[in-house]
Amino acid sequence: MKKFLVLTLLVGLLLTACGDKAQQEESTGTNSKENQTAQTSETEESTDGSLDGIKERGFITLGTSAEYPPYEWHNIDGSKDEIIGVDIEIAKAIAEDLGVELKIKDMQFDGLLPALNANEMDFVIAGMAAKPERMEAVDFSHPYTSQEQLLLVRSEDADKYKSPSDLKGKNIGTQLGSTQEMYAKENFEKEGATVTALPDNNNIVMELKNQTFDAVFMSGIPANKFASMQEGLKVVDIGAPPEDAYAIAVKKGNKSLVDAINKVVDKLNEDGSVKNWEKEYIELTEK
Repeated sequence: MKKFLVLTLLVGLLLTACGDKAQQEESTGTNSKENQTAQTSETEESTDGSLDGIKERGFITLGTSAEYPPYEWHNIDGSKDEIIGVDIEIAKAIAEDLGVELKIKDMQFDGLLPALNANEMDFVIAGMAAKPERMEAVDFSHPYTSQEQLLLVRSEDADKYKSPSDLKGKNIGTQLGSTQEMYAKENFEKEGATVTALPDNNNIVMELKNQTFDAVFMSGIPANKFASMQEGLKVVDIGAPPEDAYAIAVKKGNKSLVDAINKVVDKLNEDGSVKNWEKEYIELTEK
């Protein structure tokens, strides 16, 4: 009986610990992880995501996946952990135009749209292409940028890949839920490749360096950034078409918020702000 009671207590403690660890951390992009956890309860509840509701409560919550330089990533300086990048600048501009505070919820890419539809955030900016499949689930703003699609490979293997046919028998890594995963499974698997999707780009690149993957299929700018940040990696163009343009996701039917966001996006495109931020954050990742 004593053994049974001890075992029961141990299981209970383990479950409690796992539950605590699984809680979603939330960040304003400028706070330590300790502060992030303390703020979680502030925005975990479902809230009125309409334009009027956002203005009434005084803040807007951005959903992103901060492992995608130069669009969003964690810039850690001592105890300060700040989420920065092109998409964060766009989100700040939207919050400023609405006259509200910006809050950031960082999570895995494939969970962003379900979380948006569950009212855990008001909008998503995460280097997300406005594909027709996604348009069935959410509404998108006007586009703010578009990119080519490239292979990231180990430098010594760069000459091996010139076309999709060279991927036969190779293990290709992509980000789970990304445009690249969809494209690779539709096209590269026909060539005899194996496509494996993981949630985090940093882990995908690590598996490439560890030779678990033969190549990684990514958007052009992040692929080039990982190549410049990680020694021994190189980018290869195998002729894949450009991906659909990046846009901002909003819960379906939330027209007032989409219209407000479009006004800001159009201005940022017209005055060159997005291109300038891309240049600025590309340069920052090279330092």
